[in-house]
Amino acid sequence: MIVAVEGPCCAGKTTLSRGLLKALSQLTIAHVRCYADFVGGGRFLPNPVPRTLDEDAAGLKELIHIERARTEAALHAESNLILLDRGPNTFLAHRHAIEQVTGLQCFGPAQRAVAEARLPSWPDLVLYLDVPQATVHERNRGKFPDDSIFIDAQFNAGIRSYYTEMTGDQKIMWLDATLDPSELVELAQAQVRGLLTTAAAN
Repeated sequence: MIVAVEGPCCAGKTTLSRGLLKALSQLTIAHVRCYADFVGGGRFLPNPVPRTLDEDAAGLKELIHIERARTEAALHAESNLILLDRGPNTFLAHRHAIEQVTGLQCFGPAQRAVAEARLPSWPDLVLYLDVPQATVHERNRGKFPDDSIFIDAQFNAGIRSYYTEMTGDQKIMWLDATLDPSELVELAQAQVRGLLTTAAAN
């Protein structure tokens, strides 16, 4: 089973992932780091605000390549669970938000490109950390400059709306990211254990 932790920057995705690894320590878990950590920092990722469709298509192609590389070992490991710090939905959510902020019609082409890529890392469960914009700014603490797209209110609203409209076989669990981290871990691990039990029964 594959579980992805999603949400805007500063929502606490890495903290929740680490908490789940401890709470589910009796399981064999293949943990996959987020894209930025995998490549050595966000500066090595494509421009987050593309100016043209061609630029976005090239950036998405690079991200799909990174996705395959960062998940390859986990997908071939013998484990009870693969835990992704962000998953393929991130690509589409980002472009859904960029389209709303800039007007660049990149979401539809991205949907087609991601579908054609046939990535094997789509999650069975998405744990979405829902966080108010005020909390994003409070937690930022200089990580992103004030003009960064990643802490922009309209952009983060676009990210959220992608997940509210998400359809398909993936299940989504909404988590209030302002809760105490230990409470978030408890809620998330209960959901994960339930899915593992159901999967084992089937």
